[in-house]
Amino acid sequence: MLLIYHLDAGHKVWSPSNHKVNASMRRIRAILLEKCSFSVDIPSSQGGTSTTGNITRDCFLDKRDFFKWATSSINLSDKPLLEKIQTNLSVVLRLVNSGNLINCSKMEELCKETYEYILVQFPWANITPSLHKLLSHSFKIIGEYNNGRRLQNLSEQCLEACNKFVRRYR
Repeated sequence: MLLIYHLDAGHKVWSPSNHKVNASMRRIRAILLEKCSFSVDIPSSQGGTSTTGNITRDCFLDKRDFFKWATSSINLSDKPLLEKIQTNLSVVLRLVNSGNLINCSKMEELCKETYEYILVQFPWANITPSLHKLLSHSFKIIGEYNNGRRLQNLSEQCLEACNKFVRRYR
């Protein structure tokens, strides 16, 4: 989402706070809430943000035209670049969650291609640690530790499910 906010604001420098980026963030949040019923990137009282795994999953599965509305005011020359990233990440996320046997060498090609594409097309953007782990390490873990099947018990979902217990005992 940060990439979309920066492109929408026309601010192609990765700085944490910029009035144009903040205005763009507020506007896109309002559009997504109105059109898609998604509340994204709003700080949560329980820690983190309102952008949960379920919301992210819905975004990449293109439910309720999330991508169309999130990129509605972005420069037309940037839209195809974002569409390719969205499509590739959607495929990678489906593979990570798939119970089928995965061709890890092809997944590795797709992950590396996507990572390089982001770095080449948006050299000013930061890659988040989560995206880095997904694109640089998921295919290795699937191939080496899970015999070509999804992340299963090696994903963060198990840890996230325990967060409510950790909070309760703090």
